[in-house]
Amino acid sequence: MSKIPKSSFTRSFVMLNGLGNLGFARWVFQPGMEFEVLDTWWKESGSRVTPHEGLDFCCFEDRNGKLVNLVAKSIVPAMYAGTVVSIFKDLLGSSILVAHDFLEKGRRLYSIYAHTSAFKTIQTGTLVKAGEAIAMICAVENKSILPHLHLSVIWAEESAIANLDWQTMHLANGVILCNPLDFLE
Repeated sequence: MSKIPKSSFTRSFVMLNGLGNLGFARWVFQPGMEFEVLDTWWKESGSRVTPHEGLDFCCFEDRNGKLVNLVAKSIVPAMYAGTVVSIFKDLLGSSILVAHDFLEKGRRLYSIYAHTSAFKTIQTGTLVKAGEAIAMICAVENKSILPHLHLSVIWAEESAIANLDWQTMHLANGVILCNPLDFLE
């Protein structure tokens, strides 16, 4: 696929949540949180039915090497400017699907922010700016699952988007799952 400019998602996330004051140094992805893995991280052992569709942002390392967990209500920024295409339920909250103005070979770039609670101003059709606050990480009742943001990036044909959800994502024709890390600074 073509060269897409790197997103300032991390910089925006750190700024919106004051993580610089906590000494944010880098994201940490525990086993099971990475793109395309089959392992789970929220239970002792087990595997996913399909490979992981993105990344789970759950914790970061501070300048002293200490691991710090994200908290519920952490603010989620948009990766790139775009239009909210849909908001749909997921296992822990809601997922926000945003279409971006990057096109290639009949596909558009989309980002998906899962396990969130969208702000009231964010609805289908809303235009968002890169780095704009669009949601908060939702609280979880299951104490074995830490509050986290699931971020997916896909190239998709318009026809594949209409009924896209977590059950159909791996089966949808015209959808290419991407590693979100490839798009971040």
